[in-house]
Amino acid sequence: MRHWFGSIRFWIAVAILLVIGIIATDDRIIVRHYTWQAPHGSPATQSLNIAIITDLHSCFYGDNQSQIIDILTSRHIDAIVLGGDIYDDVLPQAHADVLLSQLSAITPNVYYVNGNHELYLPHDAYQQIEQKIRQYGIHILHDQGQAISADSPVMIWGVSDPVSGRFAQDLRTVGQLAKAQKPNILISHRPEHITDYTRYPFDIVISGHAHGGQWRVPYLINGLFAPNQGILPKYAGGSYQLPNPSSHSQQTQLIVSRGLARESTRYIPRIFNRPEVVFLTINPQSGQL
Repeated sequence: MRHWFGSIRFWIAVAILLVIGIIATDDRIIVRHYTWQAPHGSPATQSLNIAIITDLHSCFYGDNQSQIIDILTSRHIDAIVLGGDIYDDVLPQAHADVLLSQLSAITPNVYYVNGNHELYLPHDAYQQIEQKIRQYGIHILHDQGQAISADSPVMIWGVSDPVSGRFAQDLRTVGQLAKAQKPNILISHRPEHITDYTRYPFDIVISGHAHGGQWRVPYLINGLFAPNQGILPKYAGGSYQLPNPSSHSQQTQLIVSRGLARESTRYIPRIFNRPEVVFLTINPQSGQL
């Protein structure tokens, strides 16, 4: 009898571990939502919905990248932000091409900055990527910016990754061009440079790079390790509020996407860390809706 009960307990434990393992390694896309509320005195603006895609690393998400496209087309989108490492330096580029070639049909307001892995490619190969991106109707925002959509006072700016050797110069250029009288969004691949970003009037910074810390323990550890941040990274994934007296809102909201890298990280699987597409809603100040 004891042996029988012991066997039951063993198989129950095995079943529990299997369930935990399935949940922990679930690599289906999750959709995450954040909001930014325009402060009092902001220029009048309609609500804006921005989709954020980072760290695709040329991974596959169904025929014609349908798992991502279906998410994007299931709601109204005013702009799409591509926050770096859309292309991988090892995996073939085809899956990234398939995704990017469809985005300008969803919205003409698609904005890209590079990541470190794109810049790990040979110079000529990376230049070919930039050429393709422009052919897809996507705006490359290295050291420049523009209104995020027609009739919007919200400005969006971008900088190249530090691997380019232009990061500091790009940031200084766009930081000096950004005016605190308007809401400003910065796209920069690396979240660990947040103290550099808050020297300038950026209300929102959109980043990736950290891959959600790769391994997570829900409610306990937001991420175990992130590139350039190390063990227990401070900015692994999520939304963070930091003071910034120079910005229109007096603070900077740092949004770090956990990204979409999947088969490109096959040797270190994501644990309790599903790939994600992020949506940011910018709400006008009260009374302007």
